[in-house]
Amino acid sequence: MPTAARLISSIFLIGLAWFVSDMVMAAMLEENEYLNFGNFKLINLGIAALVGWRILGSRIGNVYSVALGIGLTAVAALVFWCLFAHSVIEMLKQSMDRRYDGPMEAVMGAVEFGVEYAGELARADIALMLVGGGIVAGLLTEFVSRRWS
Repeated sequence: MPTAARLISSIFLIGLAWFVSDMVMAAMLEENEYLNFGNFKLINLGIAALVGWRILGSRIGNVYSVALGIGLTAVAALVFWCLFAHSVIEMLKQSMDRRYDGPMEAVMGAVEFGVEYAGELARADIALMLVGGGIVAGLLTEFVSRRWS
């Protein structure tokens, strides 16, 4: 059922994903200026919309301290699914180039890509943006839920 809280949570997480994606791209370009990100940002924005609608927007109607935790949970889910999507995409690109001998080696390659990409998120500015964004997202969604329901 569409609600204002689901819409606002999706929009806010899309905005957070936009800014964090820019930060990650800038950090990775410092190390290697020849990177091609392709649909990196669009994939993150699509996942953010789904996480905002399904996870954050559907768990409203609590006290503000619980909403804070729900916002952090939604951001953790957003990070997990983005890392999963990008590591699987990179694994599929590598497997099309026949860099793996079997399916188990390809799965291990995807895990390695995920760990490598998670290391990029360990920067202080990116981590603070994610934590702060999760807190604000939870509180904002709860506020909208109480205001327009």
